[in-house]
Amino acid sequence: MKNMIAILLFVAFFAVLGTAVWYIASRTAWLTGIRPLWCYIGYGVAVVLSLTAMFGYASKSTTGTVMHLLTVVFCYLCAVLVILLLAFLLVDLVHLFVPFGRKVFGTCMLVLTVGVSAYGFINAATPRMKEVTVPLPHMKHDVRAVQLTDVHIGHFRGKKHLQHLVDMVNAAEPDVVFFTGDFIESWYNCSEDVISPMRQIKAPVFFVDGNHDTYVNAAYVKSLCRKVGMHVLENETVEYDGLQIVGLDYMVADDSARDDMHAALSGATIQSTMPRMGVSDTMPTVVLHHSPVGAKYMEAAGANLFLSGHTHGGQFFPVTLINGIMFEYNRGLYHRDSMDVYVSCGSGTFGLPFRFGTQSEVTLLHLTNDEGVCSQTLLATH
Repeated sequence: MKNMIAILLFVAFFAVLGTAVWYIASRTAWLTGIRPLWCYIGYGVAVVLSLTAMFGYASKSTTGTVMHLLTVVFCYLCAVLVILLLAFLLVDLVHLFVPFGRKVFGTCMLVLTVGVSAYGFINAATPRMKEVTVPLPHMKHDVRAVQLTDVHIGHFRGKKHLQHLVDMVNAAEPDVVFFTGDFIESWYNCSEDVISPMRQIKAPVFFVDGNHDTYVNAAYVKSLCRKVGMHVLENETVEYDGLQIVGLDYMVADDSARDDMHAALSGATIQSTMPRMGVSDTMPTVVLHHSPVGAKYMEAAGANLFLSGHTHGGQFFPVTLINGIMFEYNRGLYHRDSMDVYVSCGSGTFGLPFRFGTQSEVTLLHLTNDEGVCSQTLLATH
């Protein structure tokens, strides 16, 4: 059954992809007068190269200058092709009700594709500080915490981007920093020097790994994190500033869950691991895990707040709609009976270096003993 589902998904993916290529090639041929065959071949080759770059950029083979440049070019091209497809669909829809000539059609296509591409690339590279207030039981005093997640240091983001994030963190003057994984996304830019700005953070940083850290090499990424002063938690519980912090390795929720695309199925699950974490019922407990799964097991163990990332909020439309179906907790703050869940959209991107319908974020969490209403606020762009 599992293999059959995988095959069906594989076939469905390439059926949708083939239809999309046929559609934009046909419309391009009509718009420009180029022979359809050349459009089919051109777009087909572009899509193959773009997908190869997007899903292969974690490899060590892309660390050289030439392969790095090719990876960047074709990932950006893939993003533009997605925007081009959406632009064709939108303009075609309007064209059904308000017919216009090729010149107007072409102008609309150019403006939409260039405008949305520019916005998406800039939006992805411009993280905002998002402010969230969460009341927790047993708090002795208020705590200012910053959550970093899904930074995705690699081909598109390096030392300069990380320095900007560190400056944002320090400007927020947190008491503690929670880093919920996907720090490194490729062997390119995977070095102690690139992540050295983390040493400048003026508060303790507690880190758990994510799926992209495992794609590179989880043990190596964790060793780099320790070298720059971060506290790496591997299914461990620590106490700091009146908080009990539980840090979980990247894992699936339970034995019935299967996440072959992301999780390294080592046998450990959140269901089996949480009861061994020694959660206190007299301290506010924060759980760090990269993916927003297994919340019910954390709540049953006595946790009060679950922080995660992974979803990127869908990153761009229309994946934002699909994500809302795929993930019980997609982005933002959620309330369970005795535990809150916060899913950050993260400050980096996966594959396509653009955001449309979401924003890159760093989260400032006000953890308070006030029993008032939880809130979320997007602060000014930094």
